[in-house]
Amino acid sequence: MKRLILSSLVCFLSLGLFAQIEIEVISETQYDLQADLTDFYSEPVLHSWVVNKSNQTIQLRWLLETPTDCPSDWKYKVCDKNQCYSSNVTSNVVAGGQPNAPAVIAPGDSSIIDLHINPRLVAGCCVPTIRFSDVTDPNNEIQLGSQDYSVCISALSSVNEAFLQSLRAFPNPTTGQFTITDNPLVKKLVVYNLLGKQIASFQHQNGSYHDLSSMPSGLYLVSMQDENGELLKTVRMTKQEVRP
Repeated sequence: MKRLILSSLVCFLSLGLFAQIEIEVISETQYDLQADLTDFYSEPVLHSWVVNKSNQTIQLRWLLETPTDCPSDWKYKVCDKNQCYSSNVTSNVVAGGQPNAPAVIAPGDSSIIDLHINPRLVAGCCVPTIRFSDVTDPNNEIQLGSQDYSVCISALSSVNEAFLQSLRAFPNPTTGQFTITDNPLVKKLVVYNLLGKQIASFQHQNGSYHDLSSMPSGLYLVSMQDENGELLKTVRMTKQEVRP
């Protein structure tokens, strides 16, 4: 049985093929990103998570495939719950070779599957695919599904209203950990209560998460600042207690 549900922001992919093994891939399906194309090491990140929807542990193998029409200069790196791999690694499990590090996901647990793209000064578009399988049967890998990532990377333009509107904090509400939309400008987050008192500040880079778990439940303001301390945007963040 295969079920595929797509929306403009979130994609859920579920597929059970063997012994009721089933995963859910949570990801954006389309990425329109800006990067500093004067910086050779600029590296936007595409975030996704694989959730084990089964009642048994999965030994997840991922395989990255990039079409030939993708920009030839682009380099790709995948990060899972084990580690971030170098750009020459296209799978976390190579038959008869290295690496051999399946991402072990217990029932109800998850693993990040982040795709880092280094455009190496080149703008363009690409639709890389990550395929997922279970390696518990070494002679016949159990295919679980795949996820396409439609991404376009363009040069960073001046800050405008459309760009500022795209900046958000998530998850919101949060029970503790939160991050913000990947972007090349925000370098610091400052958190205030509704009385305007600063209660926390965090240095920020794309992909990093920040902890509000020690804060009481309520409404807070998250100020996003650039490397010079200039305010870019302020958003509201609701902190909730973990429910039993």
